[in-house]
Amino acid sequence: MADAAQTWRDKMMPASFRGVSFSVVSTEGQVGRRNALHEYPLRDLPYAEDLGRKAREFTIEGFVIGENYMAGRDKLIEALEAFGSGELVHPYRDRMQVVVSSPARVSESTAEGGMARFSMTFSESGEPVNPAPREDTGAAVEAAADEAQAETESSFADFFNVEGLQDFVPTEALATVNEALDGVMDAANGLMDGSLLPEFTQQLFGIANTVSSLMRFPANLASGLFGQIRSLAAIATNPLGALSSLRSLFSFGSSAKPVPHSVPPTAAAPTLIATPSRIQQAANQAAVISLVRQAAVIEAARASVKVTPASHDEALALRDEIAGQLETLAETAPDAVYRALTQLRVAVIKDINARAADLSRTAQYPVPTTQPVLVVAHYLYGDVAQADAIVARNKIRHPGFVPGGRAIEVPTL
Repeated sequence: MADAAQTWRDKMMPASFRGVSFSVVSTEGQVGRRNALHEYPLRDLPYAEDLGRKAREFTIEGFVIGENYMAGRDKLIEALEAFGSGELVHPYRDRMQVVVSSPARVSESTAEGGMARFSMTFSESGEPVNPAPREDTGAAVEAAADEAQAETESSFADFFNVEGLQDFVPTEALATVNEALDGVMDAANGLMDGSLLPEFTQQLFGIANTVSSLMRFPANLASGLFGQIRSLAAIATNPLGALSSLRSLFSFGSSAKPVPHSVPPTAAAPTLIATPSRIQQAANQAAVISLVRQAAVIEAARASVKVTPASHDEALALRDEIAGQLETLAETAPDAVYRALTQLRVAVIKDINARAADLSRTAQYPVPTTQPVLVVAHYLYGDVAQADAIVARNKIRHPGFVPGGRAIEVPTL
């Protein structure tokens, strides 16, 4: 037999404010909308401008009673005088966040000994209009990337030199720089927007045609190479595309042949003859490789600020990838570059951590048998609200057939 319908007395709730209980005699409230009435000269009808719902206001006539009523009275007064909003349990209207919108009145008398009467007016508080201030972590990444770029270019100028050495030194340096330009061109393949292709290739060919003269001015050469790598992000259609192109330069030079006889002889290898030209040739090769790798990772750090990860796990994977690359480069870098790359690494971690905090977590769910995504969603969450998210996250071709026997990524609620 079904339970009898609840009466209004059954639905009443014990009244309290900020957890302090009190008894209620009566309540009244103000509800409605805010309208600004505009009246114009020579017009009989006004215009009512609706400004939205009026904040609901409730006046409660209540009391605290008993032999020890003074303790209850003082607790309620303390709650009414506390800063900010608090939870009101309205006997007829459930729980709500409110503020005390006007001073409460307290009355006591000898005739009503053992009781304090309260007249309290509350208004719903809602949500704050202005968001809490947050640090601009993206701007911090940009600033740190600018500093890292400046130190990288300066370091290149300190180590790269082709003047006053044997002819093979500038020849080999030219070949290494051209390999770098080829790597940049390869990284750009498949990314170029039609309108940007002519400008990008013109800049690239311009640098290639002037490399011989630029090598006499290492600072200008460093700026030109770094700028061309930075342009990869500009021609990508989205930040993820920029990251993809830059990743191909993270390992630039890994297959480069070592320069022969470029290290001083040792007791273990006394037959090696190290000449100043060979040592500088090796320094030039290392300088170009370091510049390309550092530029690619620095620009990837810039691009990460614009990436919107789909999940908390995806954000952390991006963070770990870029932070790991920066740490690896810093380990073998000169002191000034080491400090700049480390500062950039800290800024990237801080930025992605801050943005990842608001993202949903995911987990791996092994689908036992092929079944509709609605069944999967209902099994995991008790409803089907997450079905579309599961389809999108796993790129499922047909929502009626989630392949069994493999794990899929699902949101954790």
